[in-house]
Amino acid sequence: MAGILGRAEAAITPSICYETFGRVAAEAFASGTPVIASNQGAFAELVEEGRTGYRFTPGDPHDLAAKVQRLWADPAARLAMRPLARREFEAKYTGHRNGEMLEAIYRRAIAVANRAARAA
Repeated sequence: MAGILGRAEAAITPSICYETFGRVAAEAFASGTPVIASNQGAFAELVEEGRTGYRFTPGDPHDLAAKVQRLWADPAARLAMRPLARREFEAKYTGHRNGEMLEAIYRRAIAVANRAARAA
């Protein structure tokens, strides 16, 4: 799948569901592929408009078509989005980065618990 995503001009995710996490977007970003996604749920938070892809109004095929056309009509933007999408993946979705973020959460929770214990 990574090979196909890596060669694609964009990953289009026209989901009408409120996804809890847009794994397809993260996988596309891993390949440096911009995403055109529904502007709802997790995709609305994952895809940064004009930077890592475009968002369209859910259920609106005309808006989806407009965003595809916008990306297709601007090869320079498509090319510029590829490294930005990859950087997004590296900054947020690698196993190493997720381990760091989880460790930070645990450290904050321990600090809060320690403060509460000292106050009691």
